[in-house]
Amino acid sequence: MKLPEDKKERTKVLVLIGMGVVFAIGLILKAPVVGILPVMDSKKIKLAKIEQLKKDIADANKEIKQHDKDKVENLAILQKIVNESAKFVLKPVLGNYKISASEVIEPIAKKYNLKLEQLKQIGVTSEAAQSSLRAFSARASFLCGYDDLEMIIKEIEMCNPFLSILNISITAQGIESREKHMVSFDVQWPVWAETDMPGKLAQQLKDLDKTAESGAK
Repeated sequence: MKLPEDKKERTKVLVLIGMGVVFAIGLILKAPVVGILPVMDSKKIKLAKIEQLKKDIADANKEIKQHDKDKVENLAILQKIVNESAKFVLKPVLGNYKISASEVIEPIAKKYNLKLEQLKQIGVTSEAAQSSLRAFSARASFLCGYDDLEMIIKEIEMCNPFLSILNISITAQGIESREKHMVSFDVQWPVWAETDMPGKLAQQLKDLDKTAESGAK
């Protein structure tokens, strides 16, 4: 392109050319920015989603671990309840707690060469509806001395940490029997409010154990 020879005309042309160059440069610079911005926004959204997904996975793993820990703890607690129920909660024999009570007391009495003179059933306490356990009481009577009384009570209490001995009474037998007296005391055991509870607990333990095994696999 040949510039005009006239100075003023040449100046105008140069100004126009300069303006065109500046405009063209502006378009060139602006075009990449317009194209990149949507990509950058999309990348930010994707990164945010990835971070949220990482957080969700971490929370889920934490919850799974806690759930597994709870299952193990529940299994241990239920196992303890089943074991202690089998050992210490009195169960009826042919629907009768008195037979079960005598099976506990008589062997201990024989150990100290004592005879269980009488075992009288007192009954089962009535508890609130939400209570799983109730209390069965029976009155045991012996003809013995103070030392024998102390030993048999200690032995009965030692055989069951949940058992209680109450209302001890001693009646003298007269001059002809100064060393032995008629002694009696109430023995109280925990019993299940529902007699089929041991079976239910055993089934719950079995089910929970299976769940724990399948979870471990």
